[in-house]
This record gives sequence, C-alpha cells and structure tokens, in this order.
Amino acid sequence: MRYLALAMSLDGTLSNAGRIDAALEQLRRSGRRALLVTARRLGELPPLCPRLELFDCIIAENGAVLHWPARRESLSLRAPVPESFTMALRRRALSSVERGQVVVYTQALHACALVEAVRELGLELQVIFCGESALAVPPGVNKGAGLQAALLSLGLSPHEVVSIGSEANDHSLLDVSECAVAVADALPALKERAAFVTSGAAEAGVVELIEELVRDDLQAARARIPHDSLLLGFDGAGDAVCIPAYGDNVLVMGPRGSGKSSYAFGLLERLIQKKYQPCVIDAQGDFPLREDLARLGSRLRAPRVSEVISALTDPSAKLVVNLAGLPAYEQPGFCAELFTALRVMRERTGRPHWIVVNGAQQVWPSGGPAAMGAPCQLGETILLAEHPGEVARSILRQVDVAVAAGPAASRALGELAQALAEASPYVPLSASQADEVIAWFVTEGHWPMRLSVPPGRAERLRRLQGHVEGDLGSGSFVFRGPEGRLDVRANNLSTFCQVAEGVDERAWLFHLWHGDFSRWIRHVLRDDELARQVSAIEQRYELPAADSRRQVLGAITHRYALPA
Repeated sequence: MRYLALAMSLDGTLSNAGRIDAALEQLRRSGRRALLVTARRLGELPPLCPRLELFDCIIAENGAVLHWPARRESLSLRAPVPESFTMALRRRALSSVERGQVVVYTQALHACALVEAVRELGLELQVIFCGESALAVPPGVNKGAGLQAALLSLGLSPHEVVSIGSEANDHSLLDVSECAVAVADALPALKERAAFVTSGAAEAGVVELIEELVRDDLQAARARIPHDSLLLGFDGAGDAVCIPAYGDNVLVMGPRGSGKSSYAFGLLERLIQKKYQPCVIDAQGDFPLREDLARLGSRLRAPRVSEVISALTDPSAKLVVNLAGLPAYEQPGFCAELFTALRVMRERTGRPHWIVVNGAQQVWPSGGPAAMGAPCQLGETILLAEHPGEVARSILRQVDVAVAAGPAASRALGELAQALAEASPYVPLSASQADEVIAWFVTEGHWPMRLSVPPGRAERLRRLQGHVEGDLGSGSFVFRGPEGRLDVRANNLSTFCQVAEGVDERAWLFHLWHGDFSRWIRHVLRDDELARQVSAIEQRYELPAADSRRQVLGAITHRYALPA
C-alpha cells in the first residue's frame, strides 16, 4: 500500500464523527491507521466522537496533546500556557476563557484581548483561529507538529500519510502530509493548498476519501497528487530527468572504477535530503559511508536480521547492513530472510522507503539455487551490479530504469537486453565523461539517453574550494569583449567576480547577451542550478548593465558564500 494512515481534522470537518464510524472500521480493516487531529480539548471529544477507540492516536489542543485510546495514555508536548495569562484575560472581563492541558481558549471576537495580554506579560505565545474560537498556544505548537510526533510514536513517517481538513488551522497539517486533501466546504486558501478537493462536504467528504483509499489506494486520483521525484540527471538541453520517488526499481551497472558506486551514492544522498529512509544491503562491504549512515556488521561479525529490523524502527535511522562477514554462499540465504522481514515491516510502516543492494550479483546470482529465493516484488530498490548478466533474471525483469556508468555503458546495456531476451537498445553515445551516464527506461520502452550527473556532496565540497580559490587552467573564463581586444583571464570564481566588477559595460553586455556566463558555469563549474539562475538574468535584455551585473555577481556570491 502507498498510504498507510489517514489524519482527519475534527474542526469544521466532523461535527458528528459518529456518522463515519462504519467508514473508519473499513479503513482499519484495510490495515491502515486513523488519526484524529483537533483544536478541541480531550474532554470535549466523547459527545462528538463516541467511539474514540477507532483512532490509533488523537492529536488534541491544536497539536499540543497526544492521546492513545487503546492505551488510555496522554502526553503533553509543551508546557502549559502560564496561569498568569488566564488571570490577565479574566481581568479584562472575558467570561469565555477556558484552559486545556496546554492551550487557553476564548471566542474569536476577543482576539485583541489575547494579543494585549501576551504583550502585557511579555510572553512568547501564538494566537491561532479555529472557527469561532481563538487559541493562545506555546510557540511551535500546531497540528503539523503534533502529527509528526504522533507518527513517530506509531513508527510511521509523513510519506505514508493522507490528511484532510477544512479550517485555517489545518494548513500545517496538510503541509506535513504526503497527500493533502480538502473537503468541499473548506476555506478557499486551504483548497488551493490541497492536492485535490472532495465532492462531498464535511463528514461526507471524509467518508468519500476513506472509500477511495480502501478501494484503490488513491490510484484514481494519482494524476492530481504531486509526488516527490528522484533526479537521475540532466539531459542535453539541461532539463532534469526524474523518476517518481515511489514505485520504481533502478539498476546501476558498471565495472569497478566506472563511477557506479558514486552515482548510486548520489541517488542515496538525494533520497535522504527528501527525508526518505534508506536501508543499504552491502554484500561487498565497500559501499561509501557518510556521517549520518549507521553501519551494522563488519568483516569480523555478520549482522542479524533482528538487529536490522530493530535499528530501522526509528524512522530517522539510515542504515548500511555490511555482509562482508558472511561467506558469499551464505549471503543469498541471509538476504532472503532479511527481505521477508523488510517486506513485513514495509506493509506495516511503509519503511524503509528505499532499499539499496550493493552487489546484486552476489545476493541473487544468475542460474544459482539462490535465484529461487529472490523476492517476486522488489519495490523502491536500487541495485548495483558490475555485470547484469550475472544477476538472476527474475530480479532483472523487475527493473524499470537501468543506468550504465563508464566507457563500457553500451556493452552493459546490451548485456542487460540479452538477459531480458530483448533486442539490444540503440545507444547513440557512450558515457565518455566522468560525470555522465546512460539511462534506459526499460518498462517505458524509450531509447537510452545520455545524462550529466550532478556531483555528490563530497565531490561538491572538493570542487567548491577549487572553484573559489583554485586554478581552473584551460577552464578559466576569458573576458574578450565585442571586438576581441580584451584578454583578461579569471582562473576561479573569486577572480571572476573581481574582473567582472571592473570590465566596461560593452564587454559585460557582450558576454551576458551571448550566454557566455551561464555556459561557463554549466560546462566548466558543473553547477546546473547556478547556471539556470544566471541564464534567466542573461535573457532579460531590458536590464541595464549595472543591474544585470549586480544580479549575476549576487547569485554567485550567495551560492558560494563569497565576500560581497
């Protein structure tokens, strides 16, 4: 399942939650979790929601309090608003002041009194509106923060959650969730934020959403839901080539030294940046590490499956399972057991979001008895293999995108096609540069394309110092001017900014209007993001030279933290 939990707002959406009991029972039978999110106090809920036990967790007081009905336990996430604040409000003759475990409530028409009391006492409080009520809450308290805390307690992450709301205080709730939905009678601002709007209003809209979730996991609405994407690289025109961050399997091929591991590590970095949980199964024991990757196992000690599952219980954990301590003939059996446990965990929590297998030919060798234990459905897996023909065919058939690195990329793609009993794809060009790969969208039937690869973090840090203060040699930018009379060389970015400040307007505009700056940044510095920013400035021909110069140099100094 793609979506494992539904977070529904009570405020303005469920005036009588008893009407959706049957739908909630159906949701829970499907294996999904239900979370109730409300600005109300826990004591107010039983008359509105007689069957609170249908919810795995209740996020009350606008995200300040968590309650688990099955355990009959509650937890305040913040210290309560000081009693002195309540007394200050009552001195203003406000009769409708009420306290929760954390939050103070009054009518929305008294919001000015709330602000005055905050100022008078010098407190750090937020004023939030919910329907006809105004709430004074501690800083950082909102429905989204409460939802994140509730998900952590349930072993889920925001990537598995659909949220539905209608009121102004539901924005943070929808912002946190992977799929944001608004009911038909929601505020216009919330509808603009939502991926889609239900046909029904209030409770009818919630029931409608639950039925769609249970029926097809929102597949019918998939085109309307914005999804994260995983960047593979940039095509010849500089456009990003991506795949969805959910649903595909990627094979990265190439012999040792081809850049295969560096490319896969870059994919892993981009997944971590988007807060997806990875689990790397390192059959070869040489997968590169970063400081936030925890390692289980070594060449002296093999990990246990139970250790892996226990470590992944924390949604923020990023794990490398080192199998170098296992003999090669034992690795397939261990991985069969591990993948079974990971499949069960994924069904329950949706995590780990991506699995990376370094040395797929050792885990699922072609033709060997271990191929019989290969999983029939991988799902969100990145496979690394030196030669695809050495990997079990049942695994190769699940590959959606194949990426070949190194000068022998076309040979690797041909080997894959032969293993799949398909005609060899036409590869017009090989990956001749160190930062290029050939990508073949196997399931879509597209011809392979050459992609330039954004550098990984370690490579970016190394390049950064060289770009700013080093010597680019033949890659230096040369200011020549319209008649070619100049010959001023800038061998790094610091020098470029100094020279650019001093060249005359004609020389500056000549290079600007010819796109020379963005071309140099893209092809020499390999910084596609900065190149796109500068290219946009280059195309604004109406800008005076002083303005375009200030914008280009400002973009460079901001990007590389150069002294202004």
